[in-house]
Amino acid sequence: MEISFIEIFTLIGIIHGSILGLIILFSRFFKNKDHSYLAYTLVILSIIGINNWFWDLGRNPIIISISDLFLWQFLYPVTLFIFFLKKVKHPFVEIKKRKLLYIPFVLLSIINILISLDTIFGLYEITLVHKKEIIFYFYKGVSIFSIIFPIILMFFSAKFVFYANAKVAIKWVKWIWIFMSFLELYGIVLEGHRFLFGSKMPLTFLWVAVSVFMYWLIYKGLYQFKLSNEQYEIRQLLGSSAKDIKSLIKNDRNPYIDQLMILIQEEQIHHNPDLSRDLVAKRLGISSGYLSQQINTNCSMNFSEFINHYRVNDIKRMILDQDFDKYSLLAIGMEAGFKSKTTFYTAFKKETGMSPNTFKKEQK
Repeated sequence: MEISFIEIFTLIGIIHGSILGLIILFSRFFKNKDHSYLAYTLVILSIIGINNWFWDLGRNPIIISISDLFLWQFLYPVTLFIFFLKKVKHPFVEIKKRKLLYIPFVLLSIINILISLDTIFGLYEITLVHKKEIIFYFYKGVSIFSIIFPIILMFFSAKFVFYANAKVAIKWVKWIWIFMSFLELYGIVLEGHRFLFGSKMPLTFLWVAVSVFMYWLIYKGLYQFKLSNEQYEIRQLLGSSAKDIKSLIKNDRNPYIDQLMILIQEEQIHHNPDLSRDLVAKRLGISSGYLSQQINTNCSMNFSEFINHYRVNDIKRMILDQDFDKYSLLAIGMEAGFKSKTTFYTAFKKETGMSPNTFKKEQK
């Protein structure tokens, strides 16, 4: 059996994608549960890819026949949709109704299994009037729905990723959406041809594109893995180091501000990248407006400036500590509580008048 370079390239990309998905799922460094749904998507795409890879070669091992019993094309759009919603912190992902999205995959897979055990495996025979016509129209319906279903989910996810709460969506998530949309469009063309003419076109070029997408994610994944690993080690060092936090606040202060300083000193709440004024006010049992008023009265700062001050203080301390020399400045900034390189560098320069790199060079 001869295998072309493109087919080898595609197979390697599919395998790498599944490995990356498993790394994201089981690595202790990927503590963010949002990424688990991206991992599920990668693994599912890899299953679909290996199935189609053998199909294009005209081969059908028993393990592939078993895998084909499940209609995976109705599962990966759901996991991808939930990934997008989790990244933008949409409340839908926290309610039980989201499980309804899995109904097409479960229901259609059950029907497909029942048909396949008759028509492919010959384990029993379904007795139905006009059985062939019913099966024919079932798969025609599956073909149409496999086009409509992902389009609907991608459309709604676009509203959240690009418009709703856009400040939360990060650039690489948007690129995932754009790339997956192009793959969906190409897949629609192939599925449309199959629906109209009843023949399945080779999927080689589709899976070459998927492989390129996998390699890009592997690059991003390795980078994120390195960053997560560094953050994990930094967290261990911070946990074992003495806390040295100097208060900005005047001596005559509100007791709620004393409680806030305890949260910063003992729980290091400012290291939480999702920390908000409302969250802190709730912990203190006061209104967010009263919290802002007290911070402004006592130290002439707003809430964000106040929290960033203590984050930058921790970063400066880590930069000056030789134990942290082997870690990147970005990993240090992210572990201190900043969500992105941009917010980290902007806050640091505002606080110190120089970039983190310049500060490190001048202090060393």
